Amino acid sequence: MWLIQEGFDCLPGVDWLGYTCPAMDSNIISQLQGRVEQQMSGSVPAAEGWPEVQGEIGKLVSTLREVTLIHEQQTQAQLVLVAQLRAVLDNAFVGIALTRNSRFELMGRHACLMLGYSEEEFQGQSTRLIFASDEAYAAFGQRVREAFKTQDHFDGEQILRRKDGSVFWSHMLARGVIAGDPGGGTIWIMEDISEVKAARDKLSWTATHDSLTLLVNRQEFELRLAQAIAQFQGRGLCLMFIDLDRFKVINDTAGHATGDEVLRQIARLLEAQVRESDTVGRLGGDEFAVLLPGCSLERAQQVAEQIRSAVEGWSLRRGASEFGVGASIGVASVQPPLKDVSAVLQAADAACYDAKKAGRNRVCTFAPDTPAA
Repeated sequence: MWLIQEGFDCLPGVDWLGYTCPAMDSNIISQLQGRVEQQMSGSVPAAEGWPEVQGEIGKLVSTLREVTLIHEQQTQAQLVLVAQLRAVLDNAFVGIALTRNSRFELMGRHACLMLGYSEEEFQGQSTRLIFASDEAYAAFGQRVREAFKTQDHFDGEQILRRKDGSVFWSHMLARGVIAGDPGGGTIWIMEDISEVKAARDKLSWTATHDSLTLLVNRQEFELRLAQAIAQFQGRGLCLMFIDLDRFKVINDTAGHATGDEVLRQIARLLEAQVRESDTVGRLGGDEFAVLLPGCSLERAQQVAEQIRSAVEGWSLRRGASEFGVGASIGVASVQPPLKDVSAVLQAADAACYDAKKAGRNRVCTFAPDTPAA
């Protein structure tokens, strides 16, 4: 006890030759406990309110203070990042969403407006919510998984469903929050492209269809014929070449407006005689063609006769005048030696020429061994 006699004070937590001050240790620990509780409640700034003490407990206090300061700095940085992210989500002109494990976690204001839900309604919901059907949801998921396997992102178009049940086309761009870690979530950027797609589809349709009859044009018909030849490889594939009889007389005597109306109505008549899987095209002038995939020659001849009869029974009345046309039809079965588009069209055209030469308004079939062929 000579140290005390020499004037040394007893410091809390310090052992002087086996003598300690337990009451002082307990007091400091109580202060620390209270300070930590204040820190957890956020009632005191991280750098303030720590007890002043020396020795080992002082080192502990200093360490806790530094850890608390670092934690507060990290928390503030995270709050800044969250505020910046929220600003982006709320002010972006495209829809932004964060999903994790196929559920919505964060939604931008524009995405909510686009889809018709509030952010609260999205929170925690399955991403199935914005798809028109289970099948569409499953198919889209497969596309996304395949894209992430090969290129670590997805870029494509998809039909989405709004809260009111209406649907629209959206351009979808997705990337992982952490590359290669699906558990880190996915950032989605969505943009309503319904108007753009409609304009694009219209432009594409215009390039492949005849503006008068609305049938596919010659270029598109030949493309579909080439695809059918490759697919069916000469088995069960037939073609008709149709030339209208007496059309020139109507055009010359009644005028082009009447002639155009004849072509429009004949186009609808031809479509009504064939299957949805068949293709009716206008090759030019008063010439039409019909592509019959998966059709035998015998069945094609029956359909051709059905078309000829329907055209023969049709008429157009203009005032006191009534106009009618006939149809000379050539039928060709796509098989050797007809191996390409040009050969098939020439064969059907040759058969149509035979029908014209034989008196018009009849059906003739291409035969490779005839002199005309």
